Amino acid sequence: MNTNKLLLILLFILLSCTKDDPSQSGPQSEDCAGSSGGEAVCGCTDSTAYNYDSNATHDDGSCQTFVDNGDYYLKFNATNSSVALGDMIDQGSYTKAAWVWRDYGFNVKNNIVSGNTGHAFYAPFSEGGRLSSGHNGNYNAVQDPDSIPEAVWTFVAVTYDPSVENGTMTLYRSGVQVAQSTGIEPPEDNHTTYIGRFGGGNVFYGFIDEVAIWDEALSDSEIEELSSITNDMDATDNRGSYSSSSNLTGYWKLNEGGGDLVSDASGNGNVGTIEMATWMTCEECGCTDETACNYDPSATIENRSCEYVDDPCDTCVGSEILGNDHDLDGVCDDEDEDDDNDNVADDEDSDPFDNTVCADSDNDGCDDCSSGRFNPYDDGPDDDGDGTCNSYIIPGRTVYIVGASYDSNGNYTACYWKDGVRHELPGGAWATDIFVENGTVYTSGTGEASDACYWIDQTRYDLPGNWGEAEAITVHNGDIYVAGHFGSNVGSCYWKNGVKTNLTTNRDSQAFGIAVKDNGDVYTGGWFMNNHHYVLPCFWKNTSRTTLSVPSGGDGEVNDIALMNGNVRYFAGYAMKPDNFAGYVPKATHWRNSKRTDLPLGGSKWDIYGAYGYGVCTDGSDVYIAGNTDWYGQWEVYPSGGSFPQYWKNNKIFDLPGGPLNSWGTGTAYDVRVSDGNIVVVGIATVESPDPTTPEGSYTSPCYWLNGELHFLVDQYDVPNEIDGWMRGEAKGVFIE
Repeated sequence: MNTNKLLLILLFILLSCTKDDPSQSGPQSEDCAGSSGGEAVCGCTDSTAYNYDSNATHDDGSCQTFVDNGDYYLKFNATNSSVALGDMIDQGSYTKAAWVWRDYGFNVKNNIVSGNTGHAFYAPFSEGGRLSSGHNGNYNAVQDPDSIPEAVWTFVAVTYDPSVENGTMTLYRSGVQVAQSTGIEPPEDNHTTYIGRFGGGNVFYGFIDEVAIWDEALSDSEIEELSSITNDMDATDNRGSYSSSSNLTGYWKLNEGGGDLVSDASGNGNVGTIEMATWMTCEECGCTDETACNYDPSATIENRSCEYVDDPCDTCVGSEILGNDHDLDGVCDDEDEDDDNDNVADDEDSDPFDNTVCADSDNDGCDDCSSGRFNPYDDGPDDDGDGTCNSYIIPGRTVYIVGASYDSNGNYTACYWKDGVRHELPGGAWATDIFVENGTVYTSGTGEASDACYWIDQTRYDLPGNWGEAEAITVHNGDIYVAGHFGSNVGSCYWKNGVKTNLTTNRDSQAFGIAVKDNGDVYTGGWFMNNHHYVLPCFWKNTSRTTLSVPSGGDGEVNDIALMNGNVRYFAGYAMKPDNFAGYVPKATHWRNSKRTDLPLGGSKWDIYGAYGYGVCTDGSDVYIAGNTDWYGQWEVYPSGGSFPQYWKNNKIFDLPGGPLNSWGTGTAYDVRVSDGNIVVVGIATVESPDPTTPEGSYTSPCYWLNGELHFLVDQYDVPNEIDGWMRGEAKGVFIE
């Protein structure tokens, strides 16, 4: 072999050995998994985690199941925004809940938590923004009678239990049950559940926060508990009546504040994917327009709350707009010599802001401006032709008050007073309510035979149902509606033109208030006895009953109904609340639709037992409740105890004279109406005995309070002097025409 060839072979062998020998290449680097020369990609490999990395081959312990960066929520744009959650709803029980802010404007379906198919929970614009829900094409199977308010955070929820009455679905708004339907079949197979969308569209317009889904139907008390903290269900924390955190399917607090994913606080790893929805934070919201009265320099996100001075007489004081043109004539009050346009100069007008009040120059007992313009020759009618104008309770109005008192023959009978003049209701033991239309007087009550009845003027009409009582009356489109109860077992009902419609008759119940909406729906309020134990406040829409909220273990009643703007319903009554001293005490209460507000106690520095609400009315946006507060009788103190008559305006209490505040007496306000700024409250108050240190000789007598001033309706000349307690009686209802 030649030398050159041998050298080439040796060189080849040497090179081959060097390539295969690691010792000849130097030290190797480690990958993120610690493997020398490895190629691992580190990250979160848990597909259920918020920060899952599909490219990772080695889990580095960085997985996050839930992210909370503060107070955030999502904005949905009415076009193409949503959050996909995955397959969340099966054919069993469930609860869906969320906090929503429904924005103004767009005609969209406003889906809140709905499926790709099978189930929907929404507030469609086409249905007036009323909360609705259902399955399998019937998505209005249950529907709230009232709209979700616009531009207000509202807690909403729906529950479904297929095992109750062939499928029961219940709606809640602001923590209170508003509607319920039965016979609803479970949803069909569903592949994806969305926040803010149904199927391929049907989106939401506004904000959504705090979304949760459970695999059971939560109770009324649990829903109420979850709604108690604005924009924070805190659904993973059992407390109070809420005990279902372990049954969460998913809980999305929506506090990430950025990115395209939402984490699941339930621990079940149901991460949601955002499409076009944008992050918002309340801390940055407010009026950002520097020209607005309520401009907030700290706000960075406009929330459409700006208010502007758009009248030359208005002024902005402390971020509030104050009007300075009482009669809206374009001349500011400071420059207007006649602010109420009654043709009387302000400096000569006894009330320069009331065009029906100015003076009584002819001393006839009527204000010269009672007609709305200064005219002493036409300052009130003379119905009896005696040459003197009528004595009005409210100038230009007629006040009707209904109740019972002694007549001129010494008989205690039903009656009504027209501007203080008593009118007999023949054959009536007592009367309870009054309605007037075009001068025709309609009253309800009970006849001498202890049967329900009503009167048109002085003609009595008996109502079917033995041992009945008629408690309330109204007239709508010429039809006469009366609410009450009947029978020895006490069943609630209403009568329309004398035809009885039963409400709850399989258990003790009574109806005390009635109202009819423009669409003909009849609302009746009262109570029913649940399992012969709890007396629960309720209302009936036509014949469907809805139970109103009370504190846990408490009772309650609805005593009256009023509509606001023909739609919003107010129910007045009471609810029993726990008390350290007495166990349970009544609290005067009103429910706005179904949301309960307990009214403050008042009346005195003495120990009080509780309070009751009896009558309700609305005036514009103001709500008035008539009632009383009970005073404990003091041990070995005589005389003591009684009731304080009072009313509440927008939850602020106003005491009235005629009770323990100024006598050893008692009093109760039963009804209230407002007209032209005048507040008329009716009820009973104590006529003090000649000796103010003793209650002997004192009586409760029918009365009214005009703007807080007490007036008795019974005059000593109305009844024979020999009648013992001739001033006794009561005033139960009032109407102003």
